[in-house]
Amino acid sequence: MPEILNAACFVNAKARAAEARASEFIAAVEARGIAVSLHKTGSLEEALQAIRDLPDTDAILVGGGDGTLSGMLPALLDRKEPLGVLPLGTANDFARALSIPVDPEQAADIVAAGHVRKVDIGRMNDRPFLNVASLGISVEVADLHEDGVKKVLGRFAYPMRWVEAWRRHRPLRLKLTIDGDRRRVVCSLLGVGCGRHYGGGLTLDEEARPDDGNLRLYYLAARRTTDWFRLLPSLWRGTLRQHGEAFTATAREIEIRASRPKKINVDGDIVGQTPARVTVLPGRLSVLAPPRADYEQPTGTE
Repeated sequence: MPEILNAACFVNAKARAAEARASEFIAAVEARGIAVSLHKTGSLEEALQAIRDLPDTDAILVGGGDGTLSGMLPALLDRKEPLGVLPLGTANDFARALSIPVDPEQAADIVAAGHVRKVDIGRMNDRPFLNVASLGISVEVADLHEDGVKKVLGRFAYPMRWVEAWRRHRPLRLKLTIDGDRRRVVCSLLGVGCGRHYGGGLTLDEEARPDDGNLRLYYLAARRTTDWFRLLPSLWRGTLRQHGEAFTATAREIEIRASRPKKINVDGDIVGQTPARVTVLPGRLSVLAPPRADYEQPTGTE
C-alpha cells in the first residue's frame, strides 16, 4: 500500500457551487498530513494538459462527476499515480460502484488510507470511458439535459427526461458483433460498459464488477409503454436477463454498426457515433478506494 504524502488536486474553476466542497475536501486531506497543490482549470483541454505536465506526485485528486472523470482519462491513464475522487457530479455512478463517499471528510479518509484498487476501463474506438457507452433513448435523454434542468433538479431530472425521450423515440436497427457472434437487432436502448452503475442510478448488471475484466451488454426491444414499466425495476437493479424484451451478454469486444451514423452517449456526454468498436482494458486505472467486494452505495450519496 503506497504512502500518500503529497497530492495534486484538480477542480473545475467554473463550477463555483462545487468549489466550497472541494476546498473542504482539500482541507480535510491536508489535516491528515498530506500536502496538496490545487489546480483550477477552466476547460477540459486545460485540465488534460495540466495533468500531463504535472511533476511526479503520490496521488492525483479530482473533484467532479462521471463526465469530468471520464473526460480526463486520456491524461490520467498516462500517469502512474493513483486517482483520488471527490464525487461532485449529479449521479456519481463511478464513485458509487467503488463505495467512494460524497462527503468531503469521508472522501479524504479514503485518500489518506492509501488503498489502491485496479479497475477496468472501457474503450470506444479511441476514447476511454469509465462506466457505459449507450445508444437510443439514453442519447435523447442527454440531449434533453442540455436545457439546464439537471442542474436545478439533480438526479430527479432523470425520470422526467426518460419519459420525454420515450415519447419521441424511434427504434434503432443495428448490426452487432459480440466476440465474433453476429446479429441484427431492433432495439430502443443499448448499453455496453465495464462499470456497474450509469445514467443516474441504473445498474448495468447486478453481477458486474469494476474489476472483473469483462464488458456487459444489454439491449431492449420494448415497444410499448407497459413494457417499460415492467423493465424499469430491472434497469435499476441490473436484472434484465430475466425479461424476454431484453438481451444480455458478457464479452471482451463488441462492434456496433448502423446503416447511418448514430450518436453514442459515453458516461453522460454525447461524444461518439457508430460504427463503434468497444473493448475492455482490465485493471488499467488505479483508484484510491475502500477494499470492499460488495460495492455498496457510498455513504451520503446525493
